[in-house]
Amino acid sequence: MSAKPVLILVGTRPEAIKMSPIILRLQQSTVLRPVICSTGQHKEMLSQTLADFNISPDVELAVMQPGQTLMGLAGRLFLGLEKTLGEIAPACILVQGDTTTAYAGAVCGFYARIPVGHVEAGLRSGDMYAPYPEEFNRKGISLAATWHFAPTQGAADNLLQEGVAADKILVSGNTVVDALMCMRDAIKQTPPPLPEAIENIIRNHGQYVLVTGHRRENFGQGMEDICSAIATLARLHPKCFFVYPVHLNPQVKGVVEQRLASLPNVVLTAPRGYRSFLRLLDNCLFVLSDSGGIQEESPSFGKRVLVMRDRTERPEGVAAGFCRLVGTSKEKIVAAAEELFALSATSAQLGPNPYGDGNAAERIVAMIEKNLA
Repeated sequence: MSAKPVLILVGTRPEAIKMSPIILRLQQSTVLRPVICSTGQHKEMLSQTLADFNISPDVELAVMQPGQTLMGLAGRLFLGLEKTLGEIAPACILVQGDTTTAYAGAVCGFYARIPVGHVEAGLRSGDMYAPYPEEFNRKGISLAATWHFAPTQGAADNLLQEGVAADKILVSGNTVVDALMCMRDAIKQTPPPLPEAIENIIRNHGQYVLVTGHRRENFGQGMEDICSAIATLARLHPKCFFVYPVHLNPQVKGVVEQRLASLPNVVLTAPRGYRSFLRLLDNCLFVLSDSGGIQEESPSFGKRVLVMRDRTERPEGVAAGFCRLVGTSKEKIVAAAEELFALSATSAQLGPNPYGDGNAAERIVAMIEKNLA
């Protein structure tokens, strides 16, 4: 009997990271085979990340266009996925997280009466506009999904409260921990190269704060305030560096370069591949970020994160002491960062990563195999 095709959708860098362990596990299955569809929502960063796991897409939709709106992106995704479903005829579709790619994929699966598995299901911030449009996307995906792979018990509880049947929910752990465990030892043995300015900092045992910022709801004044906070901290700590891999979105890149490029201890770099980024994370003092994924990755490296958002759908990291919500206020970011500088950002006493044990992909694939048998 031939293996049944499982269509795996990836559109952004985080999706590629978190789906790669599942793809690698499916490649070992005797009854299922992965078919990887890259929508190209974050084309350069997506290709770079898949390559870090030695994975190549089987289908490329290339949906992105300059200045594209969310509505334009969604429209192109629906059209591209309709054609792909007709050609592949998958036994099921797997989507991850809360991107427009994941939302469109789940809706298309529902329309076509194809089972949909939602990886990282059940996250909720409680505010439809924070993060935007992700909170809407993930709630919509939950309505369309057949199987819900919740990363934590808290996420599963959210789904149960919304009326999802218990037998459709699996508390799998978060596949980002699988990805980290896959990469961490290899990175230590063969450190991936970084730009020379950053290599010099690490080589000379210099301290640096890792910065990421790209959330849509922070565009405009939020990004201005974040950059103002970084500039203030850079002036207060001239011997510490601030390393910022800058997102390619013009609404991020333009502001960051204008506000921070002239500061001598701020190092702006292009987005890093996954291996390179994990090396940055491993060696940093602490993290300033509005990202969701880095809240899950940092505990495995014993790093604290100041989350530049007012709400998070990942409360487990906050409860464990790894993450702290500081919003985008310059004053709050600077004050919280000063506390971490005073603590020397040590977090070894905080305990293990609350997001899983590294076996999430195995659990997810086992449930799919059982349901498609």
